[in-house]
Amino acid sequence: MNLKKIFYLVLFLFFTGNSFSTQKYRNITYSQIKNEGKVWGIDLSHHQGEINWEKLVEQKPHFMFFKATEGTSITDTKYKSHYKNARTNNILVGSYHFFSYRSTGKAQAKHFLSVANVQKGDFPPVLDVEFKRKMPEKKKVTKEIIDFLKAVTAKTGYKPIIYCDYDYYLKYLKGNLKNEHNLWICDYRSKPDAKWLIWQTTDRFEIAGVSGKVDFNLFNGNKDKLNDVLIK
Repeated sequence: MNLKKIFYLVLFLFFTGNSFSTQKYRNITYSQIKNEGKVWGIDLSHHQGEINWEKLVEQKPHFMFFKATEGTSITDTKYKSHYKNARTNNILVGSYHFFSYRSTGKAQAKHFLSVANVQKGDFPPVLDVEFKRKMPEKKKVTKEIIDFLKAVTAKTGYKPIIYCDYDYYLKYLKGNLKNEHNLWICDYRSKPDAKWLIWQTTDRFEIAGVSGKVDFNLFNGNKDKLNDVLIK
């Protein structure tokens, strides 16, 4: 086999292998992830409606994130019950704030901290930042995000985890944050080229006890590393 043929064979194996891996995690099932022994979790808000917790624990995730707040006035109607039920069933919990561009980061941090539980054994607080159709200028976006992060860190003593789309990370966060934060990256195309703690691989996951499809999140490490991340 000449060098040219070897070159094209390597390219073929690389791209088909990468495509298979991406497709696998895009359409991952509970039985697959159980067999792999990965550390994984899901995230929920009021949009998923009522949860059958007896059924959910049959396919018990290692962790669950729940929406607590949005902007400066919205509190998720299911947050308290979700949080309580997850803890009752010994599932690790995280609470997140959905960021708004209509108010300051400091004001949003105040609202989030007035609602969210930040307790021993939980994940640090999470900031969810996403694209909107009309985005403010880049400097404004970054400033308000940093103000939120600083306010929550000062109050809790823990640096928030940042959830965002991979393209959002590249545009607004990479190289623009003064402090390093753990990243929860959403990328349904391929494994993110970033130092991620959690990778949201799909929004098509199905789990017992929850109606419809949910987000699937893969933790970058084993259970020991997971415990190292939690609030002490």
